[in-house]
Amino acid sequence: MSSEINVVIVDDQKLIRQGMRRMLEDYPHIKVVFEATDGLEIVNWFQENKEIIRVDVILMDMQMPNMDGWEATEFLVKNHENIKIIGLSSYDNEAFVDRLMKSGGRGYLLKAQEINEIVDAIEQVMDCGYYLSDRVPFSKIQELINQSIVVPTFNTSELTSQEIKIVQLICQEKTSQEIADILFIQRKTVEAHRDNIMSKIKARNMVGIAMYAVKHRLVRIQLVPK
Repeated sequence: MSSEINVVIVDDQKLIRQGMRRMLEDYPHIKVVFEATDGLEIVNWFQENKEIIRVDVILMDMQMPNMDGWEATEFLVKNHENIKIIGLSSYDNEAFVDRLMKSGGRGYLLKAQEINEIVDAIEQVMDCGYYLSDRVPFSKIQELINQSIVVPTFNTSELTSQEIKIVQLICQEKTSQEIADILFIQRKTVEAHRDNIMSKIKARNMVGIAMYAVKHRLVRIQLVPK
């Protein structure tokens, strides 16, 4: 990625903010433009500086005093829909992921993860609109998709346009007959396409198709407007 990415770090622990800033300084295309100690500070700063300083990604701690990360995320996304917020936490907690994504977050990371994964998350939300760590259980990823809290759209050259449509419908839990009816083709044609898709991406079942699509950036997660 050639263009510079402006990042804000929000965490109530100074050592974490400073450590993350120092690690990100090793990546020339990423620039930390501000550090905030809690949600209230970043909300106020963003309101005052949004026309002066471009912010692409916010790395947001979830548990903070004054205003926590969920509340700050919801406010910022509601008022500035283009902002991309990645939640940070010390806890591998499905409820945290669920609440963050429902608040408008674009990704979730554990603070203990390596800097290369943090950078990958920053780059991926810029390129694809979302990032979900492989530590997030797929059951939670699938739940978010099935509830239409996040809606996948596909971008891949490996699959044909018809195969992409079928994968999209599989991610919506459509049966083979329902897919056939929607696409005006025979059920056996759907099943042949499905088998070909599974062979191409090395998936073993329908869940594997959806998991591969999310995990390997074959999908772009976009939040459904509230």
